[in-house]
Amino acid sequence: MTKRIFWGTIYALAIFWICNAETWSPLILIFPLISICLEFIRMKKLKTLEKLTGISYVILSGCSIWSISELSSNNNTSIIFIIFILIWISDSMAYLGGKFLGKTPLAIELSPKKTWEGAIIGFLFTFFIGLLGLVEIDPFSEFQSIKSWQRISWALPLTIGIVAPIGDLIGSKFKRLAKVKDSGIFLPGHGGFLDRFDSFLFSVIVVAIFQSYILIP
Repeated sequence: MTKRIFWGTIYALAIFWICNAETWSPLILIFPLISICLEFIRMKKLKTLEKLTGISYVILSGCSIWSISELSSNNNTSIIFIIFILIWISDSMAYLGGKFLGKTPLAIELSPKKTWEGAIIGFLFTFFIGLLGLVEIDPFSEFQSIKSWQRISWALPLTIGIVAPIGDLIGSKFKRLAKVKDSGIFLPGHGGFLDRFDSFLFSVIVVAIFQSYILIP
């Protein structure tokens, strides 16, 4: 557990730097995305079409990161980091909720330990903590040049609260098809790159669609 917490902290600090250091630093996310593609290729029991599907999924996520950066203001890196924060809240609270209150399996064939109770608790904490935090943070008011961020500040935590667990299950589906527990070795106690970025891959796609087709007049 100590090792997992240590490497989890290192990972969080690295993501913070990548998303906030420089305007170009989010481009570093291309390296974990490439690593996920390599993990798909190395999963021997995945069929060719399944590997191509996984790689296409990752490429779409990369295009979504670029889209968010292009359509946002100078604070676009912070928006990407907000997505990570909301995902971490969702994952952590869903885990704790499932551990102490979980009874009803969410998707037993994909992830036996996930429960509806945990998913609901994860969603509620993600939504309300995200809402309370984002309303108060003025620098994020430039999300696609919307003047009154407070009017739509509920949208991002609502979106992540719903789609982050789905992204997790998509990652689990690929691993089930490959008959592996972890996609690879990235951080001790944390599995591979897909294990760490599964929720982010789907979340960033949905946020990019939301930003492109709803926030833009």
